[in-house]
Amino acid sequence: MKAGRFQGLRALFGKRDFRKLCVAQVFGGMGEWLATLALIGLVYDRTHSAFISGIVLASRILPAALIGSLLSAFVDRFDRRKVLIACTFGRATIYGILPLVGGVAPVLALALLAEVGTLAYMSARDATLPRLVPEDSLSTANAFSMVSAFGSMPLGSGLYALLIWVHPGQAVPFILAAAMLYMATLLIGQIASAKGIAVKTVAVVGEKKTSGRVALRAIVRADPILKKVMIGGAVMACCGGCLITLGLSYVRDTLHASTAAYGGLLTAFCAGAVTGVMALHRARKHMTSVFHLGGGLMGIILLAMAIFPSTVVGFFMAYFFGTAVVAAMLGLITILQQRVHDAVRGRVFALAHSSLRIGAVAVGLLAAWGAKMLGSGHVFWTMDGTQVMLGGAGLTMFVAAAWLLGGRTLRPIAVSA
Repeated sequence: MKAGRFQGLRALFGKRDFRKLCVAQVFGGMGEWLATLALIGLVYDRTHSAFISGIVLASRILPAALIGSLLSAFVDRFDRRKVLIACTFGRATIYGILPLVGGVAPVLALALLAEVGTLAYMSARDATLPRLVPEDSLSTANAFSMVSAFGSMPLGSGLYALLIWVHPGQAVPFILAAAMLYMATLLIGQIASAKGIAVKTVAVVGEKKTSGRVALRAIVRADPILKKVMIGGAVMACCGGCLITLGLSYVRDTLHASTAAYGGLLTAFCAGAVTGVMALHRARKHMTSVFHLGGGLMGIILLAMAIFPSTVVGFFMAYFFGTAVVAAMLGLITILQQRVHDAVRGRVFALAHSSLRIGAVAVGLLAAWGAKMLGSGHVFWTMDGTQVMLGGAGLTMFVAAAWLLGGRTLRPIAVSA
């Protein structure tokens, strides 16, 4: 029994290219998170303003809004392995030179450029993964890809704290982040299965020849389940963004806890995400149900946080919220990979990642503004403004998961170059 349970994992990690991608993800994820924290610290050291530091971090969403559609064509038009290498190498170089750059404006410009590379890398990675593993192992492969992402966050945070304690200043974290990304670049260069151009100029949908962009629109319109999944994913991202922007005010103003408790909640979230990935790796035949379950659970947790504010309960809720987010994202990514042909898969993931980020930040900012307008008093029943906004987001997410999403996973729609 035990041997059968882990047989699929052994077969998956027996794939040399997938194994190298996982190791590259660990190095790249830690380097990216380490550089993000160093960027916040660098701007704060130069401006002594937490507000400006937050603006710099939030402004990294701009590439998704401005050039998301251009990135979608870029990922499919060029060799994906070269895209992965270029994006990883470029980010490493940017992080390596950031400590040498003077002024806040040049730092912001380079941070935006690095975010372009991050978006392109994520899109190419998700589009390439089906080439590296068998189809029946795709959901498990996605799960371990997410483990490397979420698991690297607490590791990167701990490493950053250690580096700052040993040597105050942001130069060492940036240099180490660059070194990690350079190591990831070398590993990605050895992934032979990622090599290849998905589509050059035209695609065929049915009997009509058309551009890749028009083909993508036709595929989404022709597949009602895919359309619902993408809309549902956008709703989940928007509502999840509320927790990101309201999390600190929820801890400080609603729970009357310390900022350290907020850090503890983030750690609990990451732990729940890793646990969720390990628990869901065997649900590869039920990705639509996993998607439904993740979205519905996210909604229930936000409602519970709004109605029953408690620091102890908050830690449990943060843990299970991490599990729910992983379930929703794992289901979304796997369904897109299975239902979209390789010829336009890069475009789909570029647009999906851009839309998710834009929605999360835009609605999150609106939620923060709404909570501020409602105030910290009892707005509804015993709930303050933050609780009302969290409760509204939770209810919206639960309805979306219960009624908007549906359908069974089918084969990809045929598209040929």
